[in-house]
Amino acid sequence: MLSSLDKLSEIFKKSGLSMSKFATVLEKDRRTIANWLEKNTKKELDGKVKEKICEVFRYPTEIWDSKDFDFYQLLNNIKNDEIRIIDEGYIGGLKYIFENENEGSLILHPAFPNPAYRDFIVPFIYKDIDNEEAKIFRSKRGEKMRAYSFGASEWYSIKSLLEFCFSPIGNFYTKEQKIKILELMIHTFKDNLNKSLYFFDSYDKKIYGLDMFYLSINIKENSMFFKAPLEMLIVEIRNTMLIRKIHHHYTNAKECPTHIDPKDASIIMEILLYCLKEDFDLLQSCKIIDEKTIYGNLFTKVLSLELKNKI
Repeated sequence: MLSSLDKLSEIFKKSGLSMSKFATVLEKDRRTIANWLEKNTKKELDGKVKEKICEVFRYPTEIWDSKDFDFYQLLNNIKNDEIRIIDEGYIGGLKYIFENENEGSLILHPAFPNPAYRDFIVPFIYKDIDNEEAKIFRSKRGEKMRAYSFGASEWYSIKSLLEFCFSPIGNFYTKEQKIKILELMIHTFKDNLNKSLYFFDSYDKKIYGLDMFYLSINIKENSMFFKAPLEMLIVEIRNTMLIRKIHHHYTNAKECPTHIDPKDASIIMEILLYCLKEDFDLLQSCKIIDEKTIYGNLFTKVLSLELKNKI
């Protein structure tokens, strides 16, 4: 049966924190924590330490008295109070996103572009759910997201970027609207150190499919939400371990998907803007990106075998 020190070791691994950070949140000396984790003492953890761990990591107190199987269930389960469903209709969803997408957010978009840029250029197409209140929240959200000082990281798949520019299917943008949207996003992101724009390979590391949901993570506020595949049904999660794990996936250089360096994202959009103005097709545009940047392989990777053979 696991001892309290064994359980502490598992909780430490689960936390994803460094030794120093783990000691800080438990208000203990780093050497003390190291001795516990290395089992250089035979003493069991005292009650106050156990209470502090439960308080910080939100585990039930029975985790210390549980048998091994029950311990791992308690360690890995997401508690009900860490999940909230926001099902308040279209306007309620808009309001929630406006109020909860704050400074420091990491946003994974299912399609290019973010409505904050799209709605500034393109008249709203879903007339059956539009009204004045919805327009107000869309406008407020757009102003916040486009503000120069608003710090956020936005992720789009390269596939969705190319679909926006060239796909004849499911694309309600005119050529002029595409040009204006790209110009707006270039103006918003170029040389702006407050914002980061990532175009990533959604076929990399077997993660194809994660770009199908709108996902917003704020590690500072320990919150994450995503849009469920129902009209404006939002799932909010406040499980520290899960949030840290997903956030780590998109911020750790060794684990995150292959992507275009944020400082080059505006260059890619400028090339595509030029291609749209010159009426170049998908294949011609990928050839130009291959000639002018180091990212040609990321773009040709999303093409069909037939098109690849023409490059």
